Amino acid sequence: MSTSIGFRWIAFVACFVLAVLLTSTSSGSSDAARMIYQFPNGTWVENIAVRPNGNLLVTLVNVPEIWEISPLSNAMEVPPRLLHRFDDAESLTGIAEIYPDVFAVVALPNFIWEVDFNGLSTVPAVRHLGRIQDAGTLNGMTPLEGAAGQVLITDSRLGLIYRFDTLTGAHEVVLQDDTMSANMDLGLLVRINGLKTYHGYLYYNNSPRRLLCRVGIDTSTGQATGSYETVSAGGLADDIILGRDGTCYLAGLEDNVVQRVLPNGTRETIAGSLNSTLVAGATAGAFGRTREDSSILYITTGGATTSPVNGTYVEGGKIVALNITALHR
Repeated sequence: MSTSIGFRWIAFVACFVLAVLLTSTSSGSSDAARMIYQFPNGTWVENIAVRPNGNLLVTLVNVPEIWEISPLSNAMEVPPRLLHRFDDAESLTGIAEIYPDVFAVVALPNFIWEVDFNGLSTVPAVRHLGRIQDAGTLNGMTPLEGAAGQVLITDSRLGLIYRFDTLTGAHEVVLQDDTMSANMDLGLLVRINGLKTYHGYLYYNNSPRRLLCRVGIDTSTGQATGSYETVSAGGLADDIILGRDGTCYLAGLEDNVVQRVLPNGTRETIAGSLNSTLVAGATAGAFGRTREDSSILYITTGGATTSPVNGTYVEGGKIVALNITALHR
């Protein structure tokens, strides 16, 4: 090998190693992140839930559709399927499991529907549950831990939380606080966004104010039983995810990251970066429910539709699998 060829070879290897290091540092290593499925350009994947069989349910904003995706199968072998298009709706936002394999879905303008997989047909039964007529914009949704069929739903325009009874359609405002109020930092008058319950607490985030908060609640009524607390400040999130151990993760929207919130309120980025496309426009997430993927956090994205990466790059919304165990090594 000549000296010039040897030099070029050493330079090539050095550049390759550097590229690998940069990729693993800013966007998660290749064994820690993989794309499950990507929709066409212009698709915004808003929210996600996981069926007991491990399949993913995702809602779309750009079209009022709900899709099912098998994350443990090759997309060519088990292609994603459109479950239902809500023809009278503008878009879909929140989704939550209210009974085993039965899900409530928010369809704007402020209707709540049920998607039931317990029938004999391969197509789920879909029925209308009710509407919150006086709501602003219904968004995130989570079941109440101590009340079957009851869900909590955020109103991102009015800055409050409703309790909705999926059996009767009855609803009322149960929570409202200054930490849920709005500003225009994201270009729209947006307030509270996502929410999750955990061991008697309700966790929620305020997207434009970059707040993660919590309040103790009555798990049967959703009413506050304690004071409102700020858990962490400064982290942008479209939605929040709670791990089985109570660890909170933020889907970082136009910051293009997923962050883990530490017990002291500080945050660490576990995937993506401002100029990365790994989780561009991260919108929501959910952990797998099978033995094979219990440590996998599935992240949905909007494809940086409203805030292009580097000011120019947009893509179709997608679902990315993050191996939390590998990311925490």
